[in-house]
This record gives sequence, structure tokens and C-alpha cells, in this order.
Amino acid sequence: MKHRILAAASLLLIFSACTGNRRNPADKTLRLYLQEDVKGADPAQMNDVISLELMGNIFEGLYEFSYLGRLDDVSPVLAEAAPLISDGGKTYRFRIRKGVFFQDDPAFANGQGRELKADDFVYSLKRLADPRLGSVNFWLLDGVVEGLNEWRAALEKAPAPERDALFQKPVKGFEAPTPHEFVIRLKRPYPQLRFVLAMVNTSVVAQEVVEKYGPEIVNHPVGTGPFRLNSWVRGSKISVVRNPKYRAVYYPTVGQDADRQAGLLLPAGKPLPFVEGMDWDIIKEEQPRWLKFRSGELDYVKIPKDNFEEAIDTNGNLKPEFKAKNYVLHKQMSLTTWWIEFNMKDALVGKNAKLRQALAHAFHRERALELLYNNRGLVSAAPLSPGLDGAEDIPPAPFSYDPLRAKKLLAEAGFPDGKGLPELSFDLRGPGTTERQLGELIKENFSKVGVNVAILANSYPEALEKAHTGRFQMMKGGWAADYPDPENFLQLFYSPNEAPGPNSANFKNAEYDKLYQQIRTQAPGKERRKAVRRMVEILQSELPVIFFFHEMNYYVAQPGLKNFKSHLLLPGLGKFLDLTP
Repeated sequence: MKHRILAAASLLLIFSACTGNRRNPADKTLRLYLQEDVKGADPAQMNDVISLELMGNIFEGLYEFSYLGRLDDVSPVLAEAAPLISDGGKTYRFRIRKGVFFQDDPAFANGQGRELKADDFVYSLKRLADPRLGSVNFWLLDGVVEGLNEWRAALEKAPAPERDALFQKPVKGFEAPTPHEFVIRLKRPYPQLRFVLAMVNTSVVAQEVVEKYGPEIVNHPVGTGPFRLNSWVRGSKISVVRNPKYRAVYYPTVGQDADRQAGLLLPAGKPLPFVEGMDWDIIKEEQPRWLKFRSGELDYVKIPKDNFEEAIDTNGNLKPEFKAKNYVLHKQMSLTTWWIEFNMKDALVGKNAKLRQALAHAFHRERALELLYNNRGLVSAAPLSPGLDGAEDIPPAPFSYDPLRAKKLLAEAGFPDGKGLPELSFDLRGPGTTERQLGELIKENFSKVGVNVAILANSYPEALEKAHTGRFQMMKGGWAADYPDPENFLQLFYSPNEAPGPNSANFKNAEYDKLYQQIRTQAPGKERRKAVRRMVEILQSELPVIFFFHEMNYYVAQPGLKNFKSHLLLPGLGKFLDLTP
């Protein structure tokens, strides 16, 4: 969802741990940090990256994104194997693992976690659609499961005293014919379902736990995963410890060539997890995190913008001082992409394509990427991040930096040298030095072709509210993938998703909408890639956004952290990581 990339922009979650003389060689607890406190720990209700990090280590679902696989690989977790798919891609049948137990909790009889059953998946997925929760994750199943929307509508209309009983009524599309068999029936083919069922938001929860804690369920996570909650001091510290009832689970035995070369397959087949627990401290500022890493108190950190040149040379490698300490650099293209967004409902910029084209040629994207982001990324031509199916077929961007071309287009738009053009406005996407500098650079770029821009400061909530209500003219926008499919990005410009939905640019194009409806049910292949390419061509022509860059992550780790591979879609990394003296 749109809020997710906004959260990711300012609230990025990073693993860390204490090392050096602060750690006993026998200490097997990862000491982590978060940039903000966790909002809550209920898979049905939370979708920000901070909360997902905690939940991903406690909860499990049918599948997870493969740690050492391709970007679009999923591996069975609580399912025994891949689903049996029939009825033209509309029926999915899953075999549920036996011998899986929920973590011990007072919600269960005698405090002992009971065995997982197929009915638990029926219950958990129904919670996503429960209107009483107002789940931000309902969109994952909205309109695709047989009878789910009708069940939701009946629950929403019912008097409050009747809703608990109505919740228990069956949904046609969810069935548990045996204790270890779960069936999902769809209204239409939904190829993205395998990704949806690998997301933390579709993890399984126990009805007993939800009923015991009620609204406080957000503070009492109880899952089937490798770690269980130990302590939680709001705004200060969160701790999880190894789940003693965790079943036999083993480190992957198959990986890509790059994983093998990096030594990530050395622990193949060993039982998980390797560590005894994880402690998160809430550390909101970049510089304290960086200094803690330099003093050996953190296992790894995302390199701050202001310290990038301190650590990385002109070739993108660690400088000698860091190599001498045996630090390890990890670079990875993310599934996050950024752009400059126009409000297509705005009477000026939204109605004048020539004006938008002129501004696209006036914005020096390469210089902005260098000055503001240390060249940590690739200038983009489309919303699709590299590595997604069809991304290699995307045509190049038709709006390179060209002030002369910008002036020509500005004249064609009816504003020669900017004459007669009112002052435009650019809303900052929250506070911070980088956001402010981006606004200043845009103001400078546009002024060179005769366009005046007012830079409007906002808090993060103010910027989010403006995006959701369409009260802006231009603003930085972007997206972090929920799952690795072009559809997840292209939904951002589908007209029924206009604000307050994820289409905050309020773009509307009939051909685009028709193609989007096509790719939603289309399996990957030549025809789908052709449709995706055409959709990108429409966006490049109509320019509801100026595509800016695809982000690259730079992490630096202590030598004692083993098996680390930053995964873009798998927040529950704790079970794979190991510590050595």
C-alpha cells in the first residue's frame, strides 16, 4: 500500500548487534535496533516495515520468500509443499504440516500452545476482511475470494451484538475439509496469491489468543515461529528469545551461484535458529547508530548518507580503513523506487501534458541522485524495479535532462520563458535534510527554465494526509514492493485506486486500466510482458510522475555476523543469522 513506502522512507528497519569486548564469545543473542518503536504486532492489522520485522520472527504463514532463492521464489513453511491448483487457477489446495504448535501462552489450556490446524488459516484470513479491524491488509484478498466480500458486507451491516456470531459463519472460498487440509476458492485466477501467502500479513494466529487479549492483541504476538516475545518496553527495547517448541527446521541447501560464492551455503542443512534471541533498542538517529557500529557495538548498519564518503571509495568499495577491520560490505538493489508525482486532478499541472514534459526535461535526475543520495541507485525509466518479470523490456525514459528542450515544451504549453505561469508548489515528504535539499534542487532546476516553485514544508503525517486527500500539486512519491510482481507497482496508476488509495497521482487512462485488468489474472509470459511494456509506454507519454531512481542499499557488517543476506521481502531473517567470536 502507499503508506508502506512512506513508512519505509523514514522508518527503515535495520538489523544490528553488539560485538567486540561487550559480547561474551558464548553470547548468541543478536542485539538489534529499530529507527522507531513498533506500532503493533498483529499480522492482520500492521503493514509498516518496523512492525513487520518483529512479526516476521514470531509468526509464520503457509510460505515465505526463499532466503537464498530468486526474487520470486517462495518456500513452504506451514504448508508441506506447493499447492495443488485446479479449476483453471481458481482452486488452491494446501496440505498443512503436522506437529506444529503455537508458542506457549496463558491463552491456551494450562498455558501450553496447542497444535496448528487448518481451521486456524480460515480464521486468520477471515480476520483480514473483518470490518471491525479496519485492516490495511484487506486489499490482498479484496474481490478475489469466493464469498469473502459478501461475508464482509453482511458483518459490516449487522448490529454490533450480532457480529461475533456472524463472524463464525462460513466463507465459501475458505474450507478446512480435514484438520490438515486447507482450500482457497477464487472468483478468478489470481497468480499473485502465492506471493500474498508468503507475506507476514497472512501469517496464522490462534483464535484463543485473539479472544483473550481483544484490542490488546497488538501487544501480545503469539505465533508458531522460531522466536517468542520475551519483553517489550514501549519506546525503549524489545526482546525475543528462542521458541522451545519450535519444530525441526533446517537452513536452505540450495542457493544461487552468488550465494555459494559468498559462503552462504556453508551451513546448509543445519538446524535453525542458530542464535538464542534478539534484542532491539529503539535508536532514532543515524549518527548514534553509526558511532555504535564503529565502536563494535552493532553487527551491521545501513551506511548513513553523511558517512558514505567516509566508508566507500569512488568505485563503490570499502575504504582501506574499513577493510583493515575486516568489515564486510553488502550491496543490493532494493525493490524501492522513487519519483516526482503530479496531482493529475490539479487544474494546472494535471491538465497540461506539455507542462509536465517540460518539467521532466528540467529536472536533473542524475545530479540529484549524486548530490542527495551518493549515487546509491539507478536512474529509472519506469516504476518497475530491476529484477521483476518484464523489467528488462522497458523502453528508455524519453525525458533526459535538457533545459533547451524544456523551454521549447514550456512555450508549447502556453508559457514562453515561464511568462503567465503561476508559481507552482512542491510539498516535501516530511522533514529531514535530504527532503529539504531535494526541494531546493527542484526549485533551482525549474527556475533555470523560467518556472518558479514554492517549497512547502510538512511533517510526515501532514504529507501523508495531503497525498491521501489530493491536496498537493507536486510531491516526492514512490513505492516499496509488497511482492515481486509488476502488478504490485502498476496498480499505483489504476484509476479505481485513486486517492485515498495508492494511486495518489490520480492518474486515469482507459487503455491503461484495461491492460491492468488483463495482467491481474494473467500468468507470467510473453503476452503479459507485452502488456506491461505498453502500460509503461502510456506512463512515459502521459507523465503522471517523473521517474527518478531505483534505490540501492549499502550495508556494512562486523566480521562476526554470519549468513547475512539482506532480503527485500523476508523480514524474519533472525533464524538464518549466526554469530561467531
